[in-house]
Amino acid sequence: MPATPLVLALLLLLLAAGPRRVAPASTDRAALLAFRASLSPPSHAALSSWHGPLSASWLGVSLHPPAAAAVAAPPSVAALALQGLNLSGPLPAPSLALLRRLRELDLSANALSGELPCSLPRSLVNLDLSRNALSGAIPTCFPASLPALRTLNLSSNSLGFPLSPWFSFSSRLVALDFSSNALCGAVPPRIVADPDASSLLLLDLSHNRFSGEIPAGITAIRSLQGLFLADNQLSGEIPAGIGNLTYLQALDLSHNRLSGLVPAGLAGCFQLLYLRLGGNQLSGALRPELDALDSLKVLDLSNNRISGEIPLPLAGCRSLEVVILLGNEITGELSGAVAKWQSLRSLSLADNQLSGQLPDWMFSFPVLQWLDLSGNRFEGFIPDGGFNASSVLNGAGGGQGIPSGGMISPQLFVSASVDSTGQQLELGYDLRAAPGIDLSTNLLHGEIPEGLVAMKGLEYLNLSCNYLAGQIPAGLGGMGRLRTLDFSHNGLSGEVPPVIAAMTELEALNLSYNSLSGPLPTTDGLRKFPGALAGNPGICGGEGCTMDATMPEGKISGNNRHGWLSDWHGENGWVSLGAFSISTMTSFFVSLATLLCSPKARNFVFQPVRIEY
Repeated sequence: MPATPLVLALLLLLLAAGPRRVAPASTDRAALLAFRASLSPPSHAALSSWHGPLSASWLGVSLHPPAAAAVAAPPSVAALALQGLNLSGPLPAPSLALLRRLRELDLSANALSGELPCSLPRSLVNLDLSRNALSGAIPTCFPASLPALRTLNLSSNSLGFPLSPWFSFSSRLVALDFSSNALCGAVPPRIVADPDASSLLLLDLSHNRFSGEIPAGITAIRSLQGLFLADNQLSGEIPAGIGNLTYLQALDLSHNRLSGLVPAGLAGCFQLLYLRLGGNQLSGALRPELDALDSLKVLDLSNNRISGEIPLPLAGCRSLEVVILLGNEITGELSGAVAKWQSLRSLSLADNQLSGQLPDWMFSFPVLQWLDLSGNRFEGFIPDGGFNASSVLNGAGGGQGIPSGGMISPQLFVSASVDSTGQQLELGYDLRAAPGIDLSTNLLHGEIPEGLVAMKGLEYLNLSCNYLAGQIPAGLGGMGRLRTLDFSHNGLSGEVPPVIAAMTELEALNLSYNSLSGPLPTTDGLRKFPGALAGNPGICGGEGCTMDATMPEGKISGNNRHGWLSDWHGENGWVSLGAFSISTMTSFFVSLATLLCSPKARNFVFQPVRIEY
């Protein structure tokens, strides 16, 4: 029987309608409520705004299309940003998997625990689970389960175990951060499936336990702009192909077990801004080829076995702001190349074998904040000039003081993130150091220049363990920000300037083992520094202090009118003649009583004398 036109129309209508669908807003609302329910109860209060119909007023929820858009389609959850809410419990993967249009998920800085699942929404583009308590291994299925992923941050968790050798992401990935975990084993040979087509800008595997050699495959990811492998247990040599990374702007391989030479191929990374290779076992001389890095801001080769002199071609690195070469075997005089680094903020050449005299331009850098030449063999006088050049050391601002007793070494932090376009790395560094100068443990002699102690911005000054002579400059009192002062183990003479006792910011003082003399300042400012004047036998205090009290402890003064006893003093002052007499008489009578009361002693002393012929 042929179908009537009415029946055909009804059939076409039913086919066009298809199966009944659940509105995305209803499904996403249920998923979010299930997400909240799966968290630990204390977390529920942070998400108290999640009630009623799904809307943009829900905390951390972004909808697409936005509620204001004049479209008929119901909105769905496009982004979920719940960072720093102290959410706890296992990661609610099953409920998150229901958010099928979710593109951005940020649950960083919470207390989420458990293992990483492979059931997160495949639509995710940006995923940040950093600074939580996630544990276990990173599953091999994880990259394949997120094919659209562009940024992945799992840093600062407790993830461990080796990564699979087949661990590899798609070429869409832009940033990968696994730093500050407990990952171990070898670095996967192919982080991305197709290095030639890769979009990867940032690779951060630092602060883990990776071992073995740096895989050559990393040097094939030509798109890389930031490579951070610091604080692992990597060994072997730096790959010769590192120069292939012509877009590289930051390279941090510090604090590993790398050996061999600093590769000349690094000159191929001509866009480098930050180069950190410190804390390894690198050897050989500084490469003059590094002068090609004319954009370089930070150079850290500290605590290696670098030898030879600072090559003159490095004068081409005119953009240098932080140079850390301490703890090496660098020899020769201070190269004139250093004088060309007029953007220097921090220069540390400590604990090398540098010699010769300090050049006149040593203090002439306009923005210098930290200078450390300690532990070398510099000789001659401290240059008396250029002290007014640095705005920071003269108190015009820019330095970051460290509010702690004494002084810690300057700390350098390099940060990297991908910009909003996903095509460029945003890099920066933070130098945390009190404005200071350290010339200790050298062979310097002469007097302390007045200009040196006129730097009102200095917070740290160490000239100890040299052969400096003369008096402590009275201008020291103008250093109102000074926190640490060490002039110990020199040949300084004269009296202690009273202005030192009045320096309210001073937290550490050491003037020991000099030839200082005379009375102490009468104020109480020095009492908080016990031992600061040890080894200065001419120092005395109180009413009994005279000009004759200048002899070393335990010595006899030929023209001392009070005799040798008046030169004997302890921690509490001079020992008087009366106290000495009483002590002597007491000892005599105690010994006599012991002698007379002991029969054996009497018989021995008073036994008759035998005369033999």
